[in-house]
Amino acid sequence: MFPAAVTAAPILLAIVRDGHPDDGATALGLLDDALAFAVGDRRTRVATANAEAVPLCCALAGHLRRHAGLFAASGAEGRRLLADAAHHWRFDVQEAVTDGDGDGDGVAAFGVLAGRFPGGTQPAELHRAGHVTPLAVQVAPYYPLSSHSPDACLSIDGAQLDDIAPPAVLLPSWCNSGQADR
Repeated sequence: MFPAAVTAAPILLAIVRDGHPDDGATALGLLDDALAFAVGDRRTRVATANAEAVPLCCALAGHLRRHAGLFAASGAEGRRLLADAAHHWRFDVQEAVTDGDGDGDGVAAFGVLAGRFPGGTQPAELHRAGHVTPLAVQVAPYYPLSSHSPDACLSIDGAQLDDIAPPAVLLPSWCNSGQADR
């Protein structure tokens, strides 16, 4: 059922936006259930415009973030759903440079952050050229993140520049494990 929720998300969003209020509330409930239960589904991933094999919850969160104004205007349930979607962050690498003296110390990746990075160091998975690679290292903000801009720089200690170079996408690996530490 949940892979269908990702495909149906645009339809459910149209119901929230244009449908009868009772139908909109039902559509919000379906989106909420799909986001909550998809976190534990380790078997199913979908292709998105940003990456291949994206966990269902992250793909659905991407749909929800693109319609943030709609959810903000949909009352407490819509705002809560939007806040839940923010935990499923995505980082699109636009530029990467070697961090340190070039002996494999790590990479500083510059790019665009969607969602809310929880702070500290986080486990992540790398999506690049149709492949998903769990990173043996964790990522952390290189500089403090701004709530006013999606531009960010993440430090990826122990990573190789060739692995992180654009086009690469980082997603939280806890979505794949089914264990949400939110």
